[in-house]
Amino acid sequence: MKALGPCTSTYGWTWEQDFSDTTKILICAVLWADTKAMTKVRVTWKRSDPLGTVKAEQKHYRAPPPPSEENLDKAHKLYGENIAAWAEDTIGTTVGDGECWTLIHRALMDIADTYRQYGKEPPLVSQGRTHGHPILNITAPSVGSNAGLLQLADVRRGDILELKSAHFHIITEEAPKKVPGQWGKWQKGAGEKNIRLSHHTAIVVGVEGDAVKVVEQNGSVPGGVGVERYDLGDTGMKRGEVDVFRVVGETMGGGGLTVEWDDE
Repeated sequence: MKALGPCTSTYGWTWEQDFSDTTKILICAVLWADTKAMTKVRVTWKRSDPLGTVKAEQKHYRAPPPPSEENLDKAHKLYGENIAAWAEDTIGTTVGDGECWTLIHRALMDIADTYRQYGKEPPLVSQGRTHGHPILNITAPSVGSNAGLLQLADVRRGDILELKSAHFHIITEEAPKKVPGQWGKWQKGAGEKNIRLSHHTAIVVGVEGDAVKVVEQNGSVPGGVGVERYDLGDTGMKRGEVDVFRVVGETMGGGGLTVEWDDE
C-alpha cells in the first residue's frame, strides 16, 4: 500500500507499507523542497513480537548539484511549452479545489503521467511552493532597479511564478471615446487597480518587458482560471517578493519522491 502526503512549504512526503508477511515493513520518504535532498526511514518488526523486534533505519541522500544553464534550457524545451499550453487550455474553468497552487500541481501531475506513458522523463512535481529550480528572486521596494531582470534571468513561457505579500499597482488603458457635446474631440480613458496577494502561484505564458502575462487560478477570477499581467519592474510592483522557478526533470530534482530502499 502506498500513499502520497500533502506538500507543505518545506517538504513533500510519501510512504509505503507491506504488512502481508510475518515481517512488517513501513518506509517513509521526505523530499526537502529547498535543497531537493531526501531522507528515508524504514521500520521493520515481526508480527509475533513487535516490541521485541522493532528496528528503525534512516538514510539521507544528498541534494543534487544545481543544474547548469544548458540543462535549464533543455528542461524548458522539454516541459515549458507543454505547461503553458496546458494552463491556457484551462482558462474559464475551475481546476480541482479552485486554489492557485492546485493549478500548477495538477498540470505537472498530468504532464508527468503523459511523459511516463511515452517513456520520457517526467517533470518534478511541485514540493510545497517550490516548483523546480529557482532562477530569479525579486523584492520590492529594492535598493536598485528591478528593470531588465526578467531578461537577465531568461524567464520564459512555462516558468512558475510564486508571489509572497505582493502589492501591484496596475494602470489600465481604455479605447478613446468621443467627448459629449464637443464635435471632433476624443478622450483617452484610463483606469487603475491595486492587487494584493499574500501567497499566490501562477504560470508564465508570456514576457513583455518587465511584465509577465500569467494564467492563474483564484486570482483575477475568484475560484477559477483566468489571465493577468503583473509588472515586476519599478513602476508596477510596489511591495513583496517574487520567486520564478524553472520546472526540471526528476533526475535534476534529485530523482523525485520515491520509497525504494537500497540495502547497500
